[in-house]
Amino acid sequence: MHPLPSPLLVVEASTSAGSVALLVNNRVVAERSVAMGPSRDDALLPAIAAVLNDAQLTPREVRAVACGSGPGSFTSLRIAASLAKGIVVANDATLYAIPSMLLAAAVLKDSPGVYLLHADALRSERYVARATVGANGDINLSDITRISLEAATALATQLHATLVAVAGTNNTEQNGIVLQPQARHAELLGNLWHTFGPVSIELWEPQYGRLAEAQVKWESTHGHALPIG
Repeated sequence: MHPLPSPLLVVEASTSAGSVALLVNNRVVAERSVAMGPSRDDALLPAIAAVLNDAQLTPREVRAVACGSGPGSFTSLRIAASLAKGIVVANDATLYAIPSMLLAAAVLKDSPGVYLLHADALRSERYVARATVGANGDINLSDITRISLEAATALATQLHATLVAVAGTNNTEQNGIVLQPQARHAELLGNLWHTFGPVSIELWEPQYGRLAEAQVKWESTHGHALPIG
């Protein structure tokens, strides 16, 4: 197994089921699950504090932080990324980014095959990626696209792939396999770890998938792109 940085703090918040995990020597030693979503108080920072307290570590002892990179909830991803970057800057630590769909698919590592992952992208669309699981447990995740559920279902049939929904606790999926991206699943990624980073603190942003609804409304009202900076 490829060694992970240690101690490693992992933060994932692409769905309504947010999570935090602390890994030491490739093993989860503490974790928390939190509810994410509109009108909720920030639960990620208290969860990070609780996880570190459980492991009897101070924030200064964190040498690396991995953040689920989405796509998913714009606000939740932004909160997670801001916290991750803040800890990294304060500690002069290393920042990694892990595709959130991979944090969901990691539990499939012992089930070789082809899977088509799909997650809610709003506006009747789905984020879709193909995950190919090899006999050695390695997972090859394709680029993420945005298509309708009908197109995703047809694509799964064409690829002879198992359709897998990626969702949080408040999912509305009715059929098939449903998986949650969880911070603790970083423990399962093994030899894939070296493909995630490190990434630039200044340049990296989560893969939001689409613009925030507030920005879309602003640009529609004003007829031009929102000025940045």
